[in-house]
Amino acid sequence: MGISSKEPPQSLKAPRTVDKLIVMWARVSAQKQLLVLGILTISALVTFTAWVWVDRAQRVLNSSVEQFGVALAHALARGGAESLTRDGNLEGLKYYILTERQKTPSIVYIVFCDPSGKVLLDSEELQTRNKDTRPIFPIFNEPPGKYATPNVYPSPAGYRPVANIAVPMERNNEKLGMCWVGLDSNAFTILGTQKETRNFLVTIFGLVGLLGALGLWANYALINRPLRILSQGASEIAAGRFGHQIKSQRAGREIDHVVNAFNYMSSRLQQYDKQNVDTLMAERNKYISERNKLELVLMSIADGVVVCDRDNKVQIVNAAATQLFAKEAKELLGKPLIFCTEEPDSPAICHIVQAFTDTVSPGTLEPVVQSIHLGDLTVRMHIAPISLNQEFLGSVMIMHDVTREAELEKMKNEFISNVSHELRTPITSIKTYVDTLCNHGEKLDPDIYREFLDIIDNEADRLMYLVNDVLELSRIEEGDRELELIAFPVFDAVEQAVRSVNLMARDRELELKVTQGPDVPDVYMNRESIERVAINLLTNAIKYTPAGGTIEVLINHLSETKEVQVAVKDNGIGIPEECLPQIFDRFYRVERKVHTIKGTGLGLTIVTKIIEKHKGRVTVESALGQGSTFSFYLPTGNPYEETEPAGEDTIPPAMDGNSLGKPNLASHELAS
Repeated sequence: MGISSKEPPQSLKAPRTVDKLIVMWARVSAQKQLLVLGILTISALVTFTAWVWVDRAQRVLNSSVEQFGVALAHALARGGAESLTRDGNLEGLKYYILTERQKTPSIVYIVFCDPSGKVLLDSEELQTRNKDTRPIFPIFNEPPGKYATPNVYPSPAGYRPVANIAVPMERNNEKLGMCWVGLDSNAFTILGTQKETRNFLVTIFGLVGLLGALGLWANYALINRPLRILSQGASEIAAGRFGHQIKSQRAGREIDHVVNAFNYMSSRLQQYDKQNVDTLMAERNKYISERNKLELVLMSIADGVVVCDRDNKVQIVNAAATQLFAKEAKELLGKPLIFCTEEPDSPAICHIVQAFTDTVSPGTLEPVVQSIHLGDLTVRMHIAPISLNQEFLGSVMIMHDVTREAELEKMKNEFISNVSHELRTPITSIKTYVDTLCNHGEKLDPDIYREFLDIIDNEADRLMYLVNDVLELSRIEEGDRELELIAFPVFDAVEQAVRSVNLMARDRELELKVTQGPDVPDVYMNRESIERVAINLLTNAIKYTPAGGTIEVLINHLSETKEVQVAVKDNGIGIPEECLPQIFDRFYRVERKVHTIKGTGLGLTIVTKIIEKHKGRVTVESALGQGSTFSFYLPTGNPYEETEPAGEDTIPPAMDGNSLGKPNLASHELAS
């Protein structure tokens, strides 16, 4: 057998190397050991800090990329849902997807699937341009219920690293499918691959170590002490003690130049401070005062004011505008106008402003005035450009709430329209019969002649009743007119009304009864007005109750609500249930639909207004073929002593914008 030499094991080489390093380290002086340890420690700390910040920045970048992907997926899902709902296909999105992929190379794919998982549109089929040959994990081919949405899913190992983002396509709470967006995970890195990151950190470690060594060497070269003195002097200057001087350090020509420059700067600052600080403070105070005045003026404007820059981002907003938007000022400032108008009706504002800014040019800087509906409000918008030297800088938008004016205009138009319509019928009838009598009166039979005169007389009476009712309604609705109320028994007013219509009821063979409950107190009322209310209700009951019927007036005291109830009950033809909500509206008559009895359609409106003047209320209960019961309730106390005086903000329902001064004047002209 031959003898062969054997290599020592690796486990024995390592201790020998460590021993050599220990011996070499022991030969180094303690000062140099501290220097080396300090440099290594600083280098390690800086490198670790760089790694931490790079890692943190990478995580923030990844989160931002995911947020971008989710936002893009949501936008595509909304566009896909709208295209499917409108066109039944996704053809309209192909151009947008191609454009978006060209602008954003990090988008790997965009896929739309129906609820069953079938691919409706795949961006890879439109364009294949990915240089990465690694396969893409087809997560969109998985069963629809396997992945929760919306969410982000990474590709498994072995596939191209892609962040797969899933967002459902929904329209009116109906699920139309799924939108998948894939983003390249390696496209958004700070330092590149892991190897490049490792090389970067090693480089930082070496550079910091080298710079640390140089810094320590310079420190030993007598630079630290002059710099410390200069630092102390700079702190004195920063504290406002101008004129602070530093003695010459005799540490070299450069250091002496720095010290001399510092002393000269300190002297000049002291001189400048003495000359200009007062002026600067005065200018500052003047600027702050002017700014505060401008803000106070802006905030005190009753109309909403919004100032936007050229990108339609809100820069200034006053309190009135925040109330119109129903948002706090901090939620609006600095944000695009589209984010400030999230309500269903509000985006109209953004569209108007965007259209205005899109069409603005140096030669067409003209304001725009337009009215829009903002929820339940009607707002008139006045948009004007902000320009300097023919350069468009932004726009100012003034929003004036014209809801009340619009309602008043609408009520005035409706009133005039209704009055004109009601006057047209009797006037046309009178005109027709008068023309007939004037042109052919001698040819008519005396009985027909007399019948025509009776018709003219009846129509004239109807016209007179209508004008009287309009005058009465206008008189009641005069906002500055209060009724004179005195304590009076309700029974006496009702009894007088019954006497007034008793002959009419007797002619129609109807029985009138008045029944009063126990302990009915006197109420504060205007007797003439309450009699008018009772007459109107009794007249309606007589008109719509067939011969042989009964009409009963019930008077009761409701101690729980402190009211006196007066109910007019009949067993007439009744009112259809669908007509009850409009029964108290102006000129509304049920007979237009199922009845044939004529009237002005203002009787119940007058009843409502009079009772509201008394701070009371009116109710109705009726069923077709079973009769009706109209009730009004009057408070037992003085209504004008229990409530605050009616002012601008406490106008009772009968004295609001329905005063309609113009129709009142027209009514007086008709009466004359």
